Amino acid sequence: MATLLYDIRTPFPLPSHPDGGLGASAAIDEGRAITLRHPGYPDQSNIMLVFPALDPLPILAASSVDATTVHFGFHHETARIACAIVANCRWDGFLSEEKQGQAKPVSLGPDDILPARNYYFHVPPDTDILNKYPTVPSFGHFQFPHNNLPSFWTSLRFPRPQNLPRLSSFDQAVLARDVSCRISRNTLGTETAHLVPRAEEVWFSMNQMSQYSSQPEALGANATDDVRNAILLRSDLHGVFDQRRFALVPKAGVWVIHTLSGLPSDELASLYHNVTLQPLCGLAVEYVFARFAWTVLAQGTFLRAGVPRRLVVVEGEENVMHVKNVSGLECRTKFVPTLAVTKSRSQSPKKRARDDVDEDNELEEILYDDEDKGDENMWNCRGRQRKRRNGGPISLPTATNFNHWRDMSPQEELFTYST
Repeated sequence: MATLLYDIRTPFPLPSHPDGGLGASAAIDEGRAITLRHPGYPDQSNIMLVFPALDPLPILAASSVDATTVHFGFHHETARIACAIVANCRWDGFLSEEKQGQAKPVSLGPDDILPARNYYFHVPPDTDILNKYPTVPSFGHFQFPHNNLPSFWTSLRFPRPQNLPRLSSFDQAVLARDVSCRISRNTLGTETAHLVPRAEEVWFSMNQMSQYSSQPEALGANATDDVRNAILLRSDLHGVFDQRRFALVPKAGVWVIHTLSGLPSDELASLYHNVTLQPLCGLAVEYVFARFAWTVLAQGTFLRAGVPRRLVVVEGEENVMHVKNVSGLECRTKFVPTLAVTKSRSQSPKKRARDDVDEDNELEEILYDDEDKGDENMWNCRGRQRKRRNGGPISLPTATNFNHWRDMSPQEELFTYST
């Protein structure tokens, strides 16, 4: 018998985190969500945000069932800041299970977990209309709170990179600084991922975000192409990041991945939710916060209810921000946010959104057209050719597989954000 000169290696196992996943050591009670409401409107039309409950709650010992079951909720401060963004940066707001009267804040600390149920976001009463505070309709109308970020975020600044060579290429500079994917630590198939996307160049300029760049005095044609506005990610994670499936947020004094889609047992949450990132340096916390706002304000649930709203809008040649009473029809046809990631353009405050039916038809065509073009387009969310930073063209890494999203209908695909 001839002697083999090589060894056949076994296939890769299913991807898993070393800890086995969320609640791996016990039964899981999953499929729940946290619903965040505006107290100034009837309950049938006051949902501002809905997020899946993916943060494990402490195992309860109240009964024999609960003692072996992991229940899930949502990080308190992440939920509160998300609501405050929608309420035009009202950092003085609080969450309560009470809607009317002298509502009391939930008795939880910033890093505690809210059980999955309904909460109302309250702000100190307006002088004109009690409880009916105005909301921001989309990222294009969001005014960045310069010098007024929540302290929970500003307490975690990023160190400056040390001894890096000066490189003329933006992508090369990001690669030299980060070396590997800042989530998975892979070095093959990595890409430069913008925090404030290129598609939001108009918003970036209107809000003078270049003041946080590494060289504000030497901006090129693409102001968002700055090392302080970018991290290195594996190509599939870059695509999921741009689909708003997860965000980077502070928890317990560190930066972690917070998944905003799916169930605790799903691959994305099981592998990455609440996982700390690889060491980060040279980023601007302002860009990370803007990315979180970009993710939160894409949901659009509040505007689709078809009832009149008080909105904070940016309009006119001077781009002046003001509060405006908007009809339910106008909310749906003019202010519902569009997915810049799939349409390769920003939602400008001056542009009128198309009718919802036309918009949904176009999105459906995009999704099914991409299916016909093969797996290569699966990760090309913005409709542009991506450049591989290392190793040339690659197939989907065997360490992860998000193919199950391709078989969803357009409505299911956009479950979390209702856009």
